Amino acid sequence: MTRQNTDYGYDIQKVYLEMFMTDAESFVRCQAVFDPEAFDRRLQEGAKFLTDYVSEHNALPTMDMLNAATKADLKDPGQLQENHYDWLLAEFETFSKHKALEAAILKSADLLESGDYGQCEDLVKKAVQIGLQKDLGTDYYADPRARLEGIKSTNGQVSTGWPAMDKKLFGGFNRGELNIFAGGSGAGKSLFLANIGVNMAEKGLNVVYLTLELAESLVSMRLDSMVTGIPSRDVFKSIDDVEMKVKIIGKKNGAFQVKYMPSGKTANDIRSYIKEYKLKQVRK
Repeated sequence: MTRQNTDYGYDIQKVYLEMFMTDAESFVRCQAVFDPEAFDRRLQEGAKFLTDYVSEHNALPTMDMLNAATKADLKDPGQLQENHYDWLLAEFETFSKHKALEAAILKSADLLESGDYGQCEDLVKKAVQIGLQKDLGTDYYADPRARLEGIKSTNGQVSTGWPAMDKKLFGGFNRGELNIFAGGSGAGKSLFLANIGVNMAEKGLNVVYLTLELAESLVSMRLDSMVTGIPSRDVFKSIDDVEMKVKIIGKKNGAFQVKYMPSGKTANDIRSYIKEYKLKQVRK
């Protein structure tokens, strides 16, 4: 049964520490979310001593050791049963998430004032995602067929548009993966990626092309040549043909958005832009 409107004050936090001091397994399971600064100031020193001691000695300190070093005044909670520790794990997970979210909201006030919306979103997202590790991964030997069919049905692959490259990639790009292309200055990275974008749009996929150097208009002119087959040097001579072909092809292709981002933009800025773009696409 879950308690509603829990008061995560000094008394309950003291109980958490006292219970952790009696069971190393429970502390280890919560160690990833255990943040001494989330505790009441009167308990922070004791919580930090506990984490530092376990990290250095790979064992729990005694209650007397912790109290002597920090004056935390923890008490032995007495004989506890397994269901008591089940309660501790569930409660401490909620407490940790609550405190992380509280800290994120307080820090976000200053960030919002300075216009750093991306970092605000990141802080809150990390706080909400805090939790004990429950996913133990994949049992490799258990069900190979289901594992492979799951990849085939949910992930799938996206063709690059070039059979030779698809062959090297065993079918193309896997959905959800990050692919990095590296090369020297002027090697053709931007042209190459623009070509991939065009190929994907032709397959009905929606594409966002972020340019950190060239202006949107210049990137778009390169795309004009790729989409229409008209050489770049002849694009201005054939504006009428370019306009007609681009509009016709655009009606059957996926969306293709070109966005320039100046130097200094971060992954959070890109994430915010993608989210905003998705929202506007849904409203259309």
